[in-house]
Amino acid sequence: MSEPVSLPTALPSPNDGSLTLHTDLLGDLQVPDGAGRSAELEALSIRAALYATRARGDGTRRVYRSAWRGFETWCRSLGREPLSGDPDLLAMYATRRADDGVAVSTLRVDLAAIRTAHLLAGIPLDLRHPRLAMVVEGITRGRGTRPIRQAAPAVPEVLRLLLAACLPGDTALGARDRAMLLLGFGAALRRSEMVALQLGDLEQVPGRGVRLLVRRSKTDQHGQGQHIAVWGSPANPLLCPVVALNAWLTQRARARDVDWSASETMRRERPLFCAVTKAGRPTGAVLSDKAVARLVKGAAERAGLDPERYSGHSLRAGLATAAGDAGAALPDLMRQTRHKSTQVALAYLRPADLWRNNVTKMVFAAEARKGEE
Repeated sequence: MSEPVSLPTALPSPNDGSLTLHTDLLGDLQVPDGAGRSAELEALSIRAALYATRARGDGTRRVYRSAWRGFETWCRSLGREPLSGDPDLLAMYATRRADDGVAVSTLRVDLAAIRTAHLLAGIPLDLRHPRLAMVVEGITRGRGTRPIRQAAPAVPEVLRLLLAACLPGDTALGARDRAMLLLGFGAALRRSEMVALQLGDLEQVPGRGVRLLVRRSKTDQHGQGQHIAVWGSPANPLLCPVVALNAWLTQRARARDVDWSASETMRRERPLFCAVTKAGRPTGAVLSDKAVARLVKGAAERAGLDPERYSGHSLRAGLATAAGDAGAALPDLMRQTRHKSTQVALAYLRPADLWRNNVTKMVFAAEARKGEE
């Protein structure tokens, strides 16, 4: 569920002529020499800030705010103005971040957040300025674009261990956690997608499995919605998403956290997965996306795995990796994971492709046959 977006406000400072722009995306921005703007330009800036804020998802907003605060703190420590539009200042900051060991992908997020802050404040900033671009290119060539660390995929063997580490399925918490793990894996869900699911987004298809509606996602910010099918596994009920979901829905019905006297629309809009009290009672309260990461890490630790290697992304990565190992075609994989970039999706197929039709197998097999002759 998205956080409410409040209308940005601009308040002039009586001391230094600056203007404080309050935004949901990046917090307070101190705009130098902003108090002298005309009322019309100030109103346009506020409207632009509102639209720019709404264009970002909740996860992006949190990351951008953190990135901006880091840049702002660094600038203040040098006595420099963060909203200066100075590409040389950004080149210095990029160098500092590279020296700190951040990944190139993290650095690009930092630069995007800084550029967004300048856009909200109406201050020009060119990330393609030759000096800045040269520094970023040098960092990219020196460090490479491969992420320093990726979450370990929860492939089926790992998924079984995570499920076994959950509470029994006849408890509310155990039923919820098992359903979240299996549905997160089968539908390749992102954390935000899982906690945003509503009861009305789930449809059981007899003889097949379940169909989900993901209303909004990282690659569908405009909310067109995407349907995902997840097959059931009746021959293996311990790994069956349908069995796990029905067990969880039974717990919800017993707890009566859903007002069945309410309208059908209101019932369907209740969260599919919700908080559970220490006494084991579903509350109907929406979960934070961090609850998915805590679930995976906690189950991994109880299963004797290194929890630092696993995250909420492990379920999504696990399905993609397992599909690649099973010989899934790229279009089929992308339909399930909803990747827009073929390069990202291919990363899950390539480990399996390294061994499939590998020429060394043919060469050594041929040599072995010669030796037998």
